[in-house]
Amino acid sequence: MILPPYTLQIPDGRRAFSRLLKTTWFSSLVLILVGCNSLTTPASDPPAISSSIDQSEIETGQQTDGYYPDRHQGLLDLADHALKRQHLTQPEATSALTYFNLILITDPDHQAARAGLKTIIDQYLEWALRAIEAANYAEANQFLERAARVDPKSPDITAMADRLRRKREEGRLTEIVPVWLLAARTETSQTTAEDAQVNTYLRNLAQKIETLNAKIAIYSANDAEGRWLYQQLNANTVNRLRGTLKIDTPSRIEMHFKSNPSTMLD
Repeated sequence: MILPPYTLQIPDGRRAFSRLLKTTWFSSLVLILVGCNSLTTPASDPPAISSSIDQSEIETGQQTDGYYPDRHQGLLDLADHALKRQHLTQPEATSALTYFNLILITDPDHQAARAGLKTIIDQYLEWALRAIEAANYAEANQFLERAARVDPKSPDITAMADRLRRKREEGRLTEIVPVWLLAARTETSQTTAEDAQVNTYLRNLAQKIETLNAKIAIYSANDAEGRWLYQQLNANTVNRLRGTLKIDTPSRIEMHFKSNPSTMLD
């Protein structure tokens, strides 16, 4: 005997629960699949931030809002370090002159680099002047030659070179002041012969200074002695003597004059 198909009878409440369970399972599966897809999909790039900075300003190294410093700052720092170490033009590879010139190759009007070159020239001129005053003429000429490497057309270098030339043309005589003459300054009981000897010496020396039209530098052990020597010499000349007082020993008088009177400058 063939039985009819068996039909499972589920009460209405249990059937509703079964449908809810199937729906929940299906929804969870969808969420899992969506989540996996979000993990494998790359995030979009953030939107570009608009900027008011002109690209040309960045390329030329101009200062804008503080975030774009001078593009040559590294070279400027190296040049400043070289200046502090007095490596102005030597050694050539790491000299201040080299660093400033590297900047000027790409930016000929760079103000800081131009000012740096002037600093180099001014330093060499200062050293040259000291050498001239100390009569170290060869050394002074070396400083001027190095300054000319920076700017051969500098009028300041030309002026200092002229000063060196004139100084070289000057003659110089040195008169060591006798001890007996210095003693006469403090002696109160000199004989007539001694007075005559002092006066003759001072008169002859004053005439030599006047004949040479010389400027004098009086070196003495102290200020009082130097002033006394100047007063005695000045009293024996027609024109007022041009001179300076310096503290040094031995006591002496240096006469600086033009070796060729026909080229003498006032």
